[in-house]
Amino acid sequence: MPATPGGEIIEVQLLQALSDIFAQIDTQFQVWLTITFAVLVASFIAGHRLHLPGRLVILLLYIVAGTIVLLRYATAIEWVGYVGRLYETYGVAQPPESGTMVLLRLGLMVLGGIVTGLAVLFPGLGFHKSDSDDSGGLRIG
Repeated sequence: MPATPGGEIIEVQLLQALSDIFAQIDTQFQVWLTITFAVLVASFIAGHRLHLPGRLVILLLYIVAGTIVLLRYATAIEWVGYVGRLYETYGVAQPPESGTMVLLRLGLMVLGGIVTGLAVLFPGLGFHKSDSDDSGGLRIG
């Protein structure tokens, strides 16, 4: 991180560093959402036509991709703490943190990952196309 001529990091530079980290966190979350919805849609469309070995390959790829995203997300959260310590070191007032948002995102990623995994392994679980319904809609159950 660049320093001022006097050797001190200025508040604007710390805010920029924090902003960059938050942008990375948002990007990781968007990548996870994209991967998850792509897998859910593919699982829903392929349904029972995809045999178990194919579903297991998709699930394995999803788990690997999700793990990579979660590790990058965790690294970005660690960097927030690092920048926070820099704020303290240089005596600059820190912007407020939102631990709730971190927990909500992490919870959504874990729960969404479990639901997606179940949707891949058990296609049609909970969603069935209604043959008797002329509208072509979906029913839950």
